Amino acid sequence: MKITNPEITEHIETDFYSRQYMNVNVILTFDMENNIGETQEMFDLRLPVNANDKNAIIFFHEKMFKRIFNKCKNIGRNPRNLIKISTCSDWGVFESLTGHDSLVSLGHSCKWHFGKNRDDLDSWELNLIKLYGFGEDVDMSWVNDEEIRKALGIPKKLEWRVS
Repeated sequence: MKITNPEITEHIETDFYSRQYMNVNVILTFDMENNIGETQEMFDLRLPVNANDKNAIIFFHEKMFKRIFNKCKNIGRNPRNLIKISTCSDWGVFESLTGHDSLVSLGHSCKWHFGKNRDDLDSWELNLIKLYGFGEDVDMSWVNDEEIRKALGIPKKLEWRVS
């Protein structure tokens, strides 16, 4: 079927077939040092963005965390020792292509924490632990101490749900 109306063709090419990439700088913080004494790994990802991506939470949930899990395996890091994921992303690509708010615009810090025996994890973080095993070998119960939390400036968590 040939589409002859330029408005329809432009709409289809822009909204359905258009793909761009969002650059994401990632810092992974582990409980254990690697062979050169580092607890962090830094790398960049390019996530494909389509005009039909539903929202920022689902976008990251479906496109980023599996890549991070695989990256851990590829660099010889155990995801069960991962205690924090920090990201900085070019959300303008996502917002302009999808018309949806970024995680930052929604008030998310774009950081995820993990570990056993924490009472400050939100449902998204708990879901990532269940899916990928992030932080399952690390006892982070010290984070629950209110005096330590205040001294370190660790805020109480907002609730983020993947739906």
